[in-house]
Amino acid sequence: MKLSTEKKKSCLKFNKNWKLLFFSTVLSYLLLSIVIANCFAKDKTTELDTTVLFQPPPESEQPENTDSAASRIEKPYFQDCIATQDQELSVTDQTMTPIVPNENYGLTLKERPTFWVYLPQTSARQVILSIKEEGATPHWQQSIEVTKEEGIVGIKLADDAPILEAGKNYQWAVILVCENRPNPNDPVVTSWIKRIDKSQIKEGDLSTTATELEKAASYARQGIWYDALDILIAVKESSINNWQDIWLRYLQSGGLTEIANEPIIIE
Repeated sequence: MKLSTEKKKSCLKFNKNWKLLFFSTVLSYLLLSIVIANCFAKDKTTELDTTVLFQPPPESEQPENTDSAASRIEKPYFQDCIATQDQELSVTDQTMTPIVPNENYGLTLKERPTFWVYLPQTSARQVILSIKEEGATPHWQQSIEVTKEEGIVGIKLADDAPILEAGKNYQWAVILVCENRPNPNDPVVTSWIKRIDKSQIKEGDLSTTATELEKAASYARQGIWYDALDILIAVKESSINNWQDIWLRYLQSGGLTEIANEPIIIE
């Protein structure tokens, strides 16, 4: 039985519409799959970008001697320094510790950075920050008052201090003044810092819309310890639910696990 011309046209039209519908459905499914895959990929990238882990700068950029002076703390004087009027002399679990990577060297982009140090409970009321260029004799000194509260304290290089010049290494020291004036036996810790120019960093996936954690992660990957540290401390009171975990992993990457749970004192 032969189909009429009208029926043939109707069948052909139906087949054409069905094929269009089929291909449209398949295309929609593929597009949806790509969108979902991209969403998961974006989430994964964000997670990686906010994992702030320190990677040391190349050894070729480091000063010749990066040994820390922390091991040269004189215990008897340190005991006197941490004892209060109401306490017998005793040594705390943690001594004064610079918040720096175990290589004792890190980078910064800032002309006048902040130096972070853990201070135990102490009867001392003053610490001195001293900083000098590698191989140079003149140095800058400034002092700040400290409280009896133990914790991680930031000492910002003063506005009237000479700026750190890009491309140069500087040695900095923090001295805990145990008596009315500095003494050669006062506890001291030292470390190294180098300022680099912004043109030397690889921004990578950073953009004008990058979050603070993404910036910190990028800095940490490039050895810019001090700036990444500043960012993590600055966002501590924000709504980042896993801040403590991020902080812990960053300090662990620098070899500072024992300091990770100490309080941060912001003045």
